Amino acid sequence: MVFGVALGVAASLGGACYSGGPKGLPATEPPPDASVTIPFEPQSPYAYVPKVKNVLVGLAATDAEIQAVVADPAALAGLIETWMTAPETRDLYKAKMLAFFAKAFQQSQISTTDFTDQIPFQGGLGIARNPANRLLQNTRESFARTVWELVSAGRPFSETMTTQQYMMTPPLMALYAFLDSYHIDDNLKTVDRLVQASPGFSFTVQSTGNIPLADSLNTASPNYMHWVNSAVGNVALGPGCDEDPRVYTNTPALYNLLFGTLYPIKSTIAGALTACQPGQVGQSGLPQLADTEFDQWRMVTVRMAKPGEATTKFYDLTTIRSTNELVLKVPRLGFFSTPAFFANWPTNSSNDARVTINQTLIVALGRSFDDRNSITPVSETGLSAEHAGPNTVCYGCHKTLDPMRDFFRQAYTIAYRDQLDTKMNSVQGVFAFDGVTAQATNGIGDLATQLAQHPRLATAWAQKLCYYMTSAACSEDDPEFLRIVGIFKSSDAGAFNWNRLVKELFSSPLVTYRTETKTADDLAQAQGSIVVAISRRDHLCAALATRLGLTDPCGISGALKLTQAQTAASVIAGDMPADGYSRGAEAPVLANDPTLFYRAGIENLCGIVANQVVDAGTTTKYSSAKPDDAIADFVHNVMALAQSDPHATDAQTILHEHYTNALATKVSASDALKSTFVLACMAPSTIGMGI
Repeated sequence: MVFGVALGVAASLGGACYSGGPKGLPATEPPPDASVTIPFEPQSPYAYVPKVKNVLVGLAATDAEIQAVVADPAALAGLIETWMTAPETRDLYKAKMLAFFAKAFQQSQISTTDFTDQIPFQGGLGIARNPANRLLQNTRESFARTVWELVSAGRPFSETMTTQQYMMTPPLMALYAFLDSYHIDDNLKTVDRLVQASPGFSFTVQSTGNIPLADSLNTASPNYMHWVNSAVGNVALGPGCDEDPRVYTNTPALYNLLFGTLYPIKSTIAGALTACQPGQVGQSGLPQLADTEFDQWRMVTVRMAKPGEATTKFYDLTTIRSTNELVLKVPRLGFFSTPAFFANWPTNSSNDARVTINQTLIVALGRSFDDRNSITPVSETGLSAEHAGPNTVCYGCHKTLDPMRDFFRQAYTIAYRDQLDTKMNSVQGVFAFDGVTAQATNGIGDLATQLAQHPRLATAWAQKLCYYMTSAACSEDDPEFLRIVGIFKSSDAGAFNWNRLVKELFSSPLVTYRTETKTADDLAQAQGSIVVAISRRDHLCAALATRLGLTDPCGISGALKLTQAQTAASVIAGDMPADGYSRGAEAPVLANDPTLFYRAGIENLCGIVANQVVDAGTTTKYSSAKPDDAIADFVHNVMALAQSDPHATDAQTILHEHYTNALATKVSASDALKSTFVLACMAPSTIGMGI
């Protein structure tokens, strides 16, 4: 019944830019003959203003906002600027951009197991404890927050390629410093630098006592390297787990202590199981890092240690908590050297960093290596003969791919530690991509500089926003697209001003379809009509949260504790189409078409939300005692149809009829209103991205 009525809503509210498919639905017939011109149908502010505001901040457009654009289409740009900066909406814009940046810079699709190459024993990340989950989330969010901090400070977006400043928390700083102290070479041989620098190194953990952190870190104190953890001496865990005090002789054990986890005393590498009960990986006790520290973000400069200079000690929490600088041996700059990016794209001795450089170019410039790249590099040093001799079919890609992967091989081992092999770190990479070629002289820093200065940078990121906003690519030879790229490269607000790009693109006919563009014509000709894409998970869940005043209604925020409703919703949301990326793909992974699985998932998700907003106690948003008020808000807030929208009256009539019919089946008024909410929640204007 709900689906049938929803189709009725679709019929009354639909509207495609081009003929060739049912109103509001994709065309089911084969694409038209290329010689047939498909007429353009301009869209009204009632269609595109709600779309823009929804994608930008997740809210429904007000009638006043739509009427302002009806009176003057140029007013949309001003509204966008207001939504980005006004106190009541700027945090919503920030949240949407953080989600976009995390995916666009390929930092988010990772789990603890993806860190195996960087942390073979999974120290701090592989333990099923809340702090470990928080640290994983920190790694996912760090670079997105870095980008936001840069653009909010008015810095050019191109600095995302070269930055040596990152938004970090104390636990994340400790992770960076630990990765620096535990070296892994190209043969996967490990060197514990802390032990190497201090032969006979050990630290002690005891169950009781009062040892201040300052004493644990003070070389002159009798309690230097003595720590307290309440899990020590737990005889219930079996033989080998009851030592008190415990004396450890390796760095990984000390790193895990920061997160409150101890390992059997007989382990030489943290994570090894020797004497504890089967399945007992480690004991969790009192962590040195507080849960609140996973939320303490600040900008930190990460720089290379000078010759002879001491690096930041990962266990020196006093310094980590007070400094805005990390001194490391592993080079860190730009988006492509974060632990999250490396976790996404691990390499090995066979791949030899080819995947790393390829994904770096996809992120930065929106292009992958293929044999279309006809550029001749200034040098073919580093070209792998066994993979691509001059007479092989693979040569077209490898002639530039192999010399460019040397940027990473010169700087990093295959486990992404600092490269100590003199044969490798003496080889300089050769940048040769999409019309630009240059011999490096400054290692990985030259790669960052070439990316920041590359003529495709502006085009690539304008295109990523096109995908984000319209679920389709803009035609890169479209004069309107070229105009926007030109503004992004050099505008009156400064070169590479991100918010200026957002404002220009989101107010453009590339997005609004207010007037005809080459992009619209190209899409129509390719598809037979302009397809209205479904609202993918991030957009839909953000809209439900902001419009209904709910916190994480889909249970996807990564919070430590979820409510019963959030837990149920997370199971459904986990299977919903979401923005993503895949190896070697230039375009993001975007599911645009509705399916029966999507429809069923949306109905179930909306049902869970209905229980939280209809007759939900003293703080309920909707009451079955006032169904008319609730249904009016369903139309204007949930379905985002303004009062003056020509479809609003029909939508309200449909919802009232549904409510009346539900009551006639003898269900309670509360259940009838919840069912009506589900119908509004499933309407095309709610679950569609909009034209």
